[in-house]
Amino acid sequence: MRLVGRPDIAEQPWFPRAGERVKHADMIDAPVAQWIAARPMEEVSAAFHAAGAALAPVYDIEQLINDPHVQDRDMITTIDDEDLGPLKMQNLIFRLCGTPGSIRHGGRRLRQDTDSVLDELFGISGEKLDELRENGVV
Repeated sequence: MRLVGRPDIAEQPWFPRAGERVKHADMIDAPVAQWIAARPMEEVSAAFHAAGAALAPVYDIEQLINDPHVQDRDMITTIDDEDLGPLKMQNLIFRLCGTPGSIRHGGRRLRQDTDSVLDELFGISGEKLDELRENGVV
């Protein structure tokens, strides 16, 4: 609060207790938000770091994709989609050494699994499935 020009709030008797700060969130958040909004992200980040205050930026999609950590961890990857071609999407978050996992597809096509699901769950296949299709049920 001193950083954003409101030491008076930090001196309130309720301020040292997190539960009390939550009750006064509007009083705290407004001056912090105004101070942050008036400065570039780099300046805000440096000032919060110097003050020992926690801060995490909220990225737009361009900032997220260009973040060095996101790139280094391959958090956004490109897969080949049957319909859309190359498609950027979130990679697996947890990738274990022995069983790293992979993205098999970006999503199944509409009705791609209908026959196998109806057969496996309900025993509907062959002529019965054809009949349901003819009657517009499936």
